[in-house]
Amino acid sequence: MSVTENNNLPAPQEEKKDLIHSAKDFVNNIFQPLKGKDLGQAVEEFSAEMTLVAEGLSEDQERLSQQTEKLSAQQTILEETMLSRLHDADCALNDMRKEIKALQKRLEKAEKAVADKRISKVNGFTGLLRQATWLAGIVIGGWIIVTLIKAFL
Repeated sequence: MSVTENNNLPAPQEEKKDLIHSAKDFVNNIFQPLKGKDLGQAVEEFSAEMTLVAEGLSEDQERLSQQTEKLSAQQTILEETMLSRLHDADCALNDMRKEIKALQKRLEKAEKAVADKRISKVNGFTGLLRQATWLAGIVIGGWIIVTLIKAFL
């Protein structure tokens, strides 16, 4: 291990030894968990852990499937309810349209009757004037007759 005084760098041979030593450490660190254990036992532990994970995933999937079925049933019920309400609203709307048409016909008849009454009132007023004229003629005729009778008697 000689170090040059000028550069304070390790010699080239020391660099190679350090590189080899660090590679060995790396490989040893990788296989260190397996040292002292039987490879079969490690495989069994891995298999047990993976089975546990798979069972957990299966339970999660089952719960999600049940929730999906429940949500699907709720959506179907809501759709049926909305369709029923829409049908009821459509029927009520049709009934209201019929009622509006009937009310419009009644209004037209009432307007026509009012217009006819106005015409008949005009005819009635004219008839009243005719009757008043006849009454006035009778009264005047009676007055003239009475005056003539008094004048000759």
